[in-house]
Amino acid sequence: MTQPFKPWLMAFAAATMLIAATVFWNQGSQSSAWIYPYFSGAANLGLDFSWKIDAAAYISFAQLPYADQVEYAFVRGQPSDLKQYTILDPGYVFIVWIAQALLFWLPSIKAVLWFQVAFHVASVLWVMRVLVSSRQRWIFLIAYGLNPLVLHFVTFAFYYYWQVVPALLWLAYEARGGIRLNRKIYYMLAAMMVVFLIRQSTLVLCLFMLVYWAWKERTVHAWIALLTMLLFVLLVKNPAQPWHTAYIGLGAYPNAAGIELSDESGYSRYKDLSGTQIETTPSNGNYYDTTTRSAYYDTLRKELLSYALQQPGELIRNAVINIGQSFSLGYITKSLTLSYLSAGIGALVMLVMACCGMYLRMAVLFAGVAGFVLYFPPIPAYMFGNYLLLAWVLVHVVDSWLEKVGMSLANWMRAEKE
Repeated sequence: MTQPFKPWLMAFAAATMLIAATVFWNQGSQSSAWIYPYFSGAANLGLDFSWKIDAAAYISFAQLPYADQVEYAFVRGQPSDLKQYTILDPGYVFIVWIAQALLFWLPSIKAVLWFQVAFHVASVLWVMRVLVSSRQRWIFLIAYGLNPLVLHFVTFAFYYYWQVVPALLWLAYEARGGIRLNRKIYYMLAAMMVVFLIRQSTLVLCLFMLVYWAWKERTVHAWIALLTMLLFVLLVKNPAQPWHTAYIGLGAYPNAAGIELSDESGYSRYKDLSGTQIETTPSNGNYYDTTTRSAYYDTLRKELLSYALQQPGELIRNAVINIGQSFSLGYITKSLTLSYLSAGIGALVMLVMACCGMYLRMAVLFAGVAGFVLYFPPIPAYMFGNYLLLAWVLVHVVDSWLEKVGMSLANWMRAEKE
């Protein structure tokens, strides 16, 4: 029987999450070259929804320390200074715009951060409501809602946090207890489309869910949703290629080429081979030139394939370690030892899940990172959506164990009295 979600627990959970967010507030940011396009794009969003940035104002923004960037007022630029931007996934522009519209009294970056905090609190309270017992709710609140690692990305002004949406959709499905989605699948589809625009690496998990629902439910609605998503992807997919990410991903572990897990490894290798230095300054850097970017990707593609033929064992090793980490804390960029430990913990998690018969949840967790994990380590920013799924698994495993321990203690105490 489901225990009621008491108002005092709801209020306590919300208050503690807000306090924890301020305590563990992320004091860092993504590179200015990557966050500026989103906030400038939101400030210059027009009725045609085209993504244009004020290139002339970038330098003054980039020179500011992050503490001052948070207070920066993004304003609409002069038409002559606006440049079309097409490199990153565009969806986060609209998140920024919505946050600015709702929290209009705050500077843009602050508005986005508090909007993400509000969404985090609301989503955690919703998950707590669908859990069946107070004990499960406490476990989830501690494991996810108040988790400093989770809050690190909730208070990070970039699109990584929104990778949580597909995970929330899966939990919404699980919470139905096998009841068919029917027309509700279209709400799921709409959310998937939005999150695909924000972060395209979420596609594998979204397609996995749609394929599973089409197979499980065998309804016209489920098949329409799947085909609509595929068509949508073909129409709006960002033409970015994986070769840069795959090449520098070799640097996550010791390798024969001396590659490091850094964008600069790719840029420097391309300079060695072509004599051209890649510049990412929006939007005048040569990285935004289609010809240069295509040549860069093609060069790294050839380098990667050549290396794979010479060192296939390294790539297989990397993929196995990466998969293990995706069931744990992920790849720890500051410590290779902790990264190996994370992979070991992930292997134990997979073993426990297999013993508990959680094969479908294992598939969902893998789908959450399958878009990159075979060639790039699951750094926390990339695998953020998996933390919610892992917390969900932890709730059910720990709750089951505690139930068994409680029953054993009760039986022992009864036996002692007799």
